[in-house]
Amino acid sequence: MRRLGLLTGAAVLVVVLTGCARGPGGGGPVIPEWVLQFFVRFAGPVDDTSFYYIAIDADGDYGLDGPLPVAAGPFWGNGWGTGSITHFISYTQGRYDVYEVSRRLEIIAGGGAVVGVTGSPDETDTGEYRLTVGTVTLGAATVGGTGTVAGATNDSSQNAGEFSIETDAAGETVAGGVSFTPATDGGRALTSAEQTALDALNGGVALAADSLAPFGLTLQIGTLAAGTQTVTVAPTVAAVAVRFQPSSGSAARDSTGTLTANSDTPTATPPIPGASLRTEGLTQGAVATLRSETSPAATLLGPPYESVAPLGSSQLDVTIDLAMLGAPADDLSVNFISKTELIFDPTITDP
Repeated sequence: MRRLGLLTGAAVLVVVLTGCARGPGGGGPVIPEWVLQFFVRFAGPVDDTSFYYIAIDADGDYGLDGPLPVAAGPFWGNGWGTGSITHFISYTQGRYDVYEVSRRLEIIAGGGAVVGVTGSPDETDTGEYRLTVGTVTLGAATVGGTGTVAGATNDSSQNAGEFSIETDAAGETVAGGVSFTPATDGGRALTSAEQTALDALNGGVALAADSLAPFGLTLQIGTLAAGTQTVTVAPTVAAVAVRFQPSSGSAARDSTGTLTANSDTPTATPPIPGASLRTEGLTQGAVATLRSETSPAATLLGPPYESVAPLGSSQLDVTIDLAMLGAPADDLSVNFISKTELIFDPTITDP
């Protein structure tokens, strides 16, 4: 086992080296290959009713974006830390624990582009995302089967799915022969007005170019014939420009992505990797603003490798196995943060 010691009371930088200590026969480690020991000394005794955090950022940017303390609202996050934090060690009520941090997204202004969000951004820094919808590409309408419909054009529909149309030899719809099934990704249930329009097509209606106009589609009518056909509308996809402003104060970062209308399934190029954004209809120029904060619901990794309880002293002493951090970069950014209370109420801005 190899040990790196750290005496800290402020923001520091730790250069992480590698080593190897394996058991007999080339098996797995019997003790940690590397451990990192923290000593934190105070002017007075440690108060077990307060909250102490050793915040760690393993993203390899030499402290460019944190970790940082939360000093004011309304964006309290986990109540104590912001900026880029990947892991932390906590001490309170006589107990040390090691956690992995996740982030949560909140919609500040959906702008008609985003109506819901789940998941945690892969980006380790907290901050504000501004999403601007660019070109909206409607899904193509294709016709399958044999019958009266020769083709279809999508004029305005963003509702992916499949129409089933059964006609008789006169080119009129068969009773109960017209239906719509929304696509799993990119589709939605019909509105009441749309359902009324669909019901009106069922039975004895001669198909015309505007028969599916209430759904944003134009039909091309061919030779009248009996049969069952499908008109399938593919998902609508929009380009999205993304600007991320880190809360650490570092430079804004620009990227691009795509969104699917009426979907909560990430595309191959999601605007915010790691998060699922739920959409309805998409409009070019629409802007959505979302806020990423450290989540209070961190993942407990377990106790540290070694620790010493303060027992009335003015020192915290804790050692972690570096393997708990996964595969950290060549450097770790560390900050020590203490709080007498944790605030989450967004109406409190200046405690």
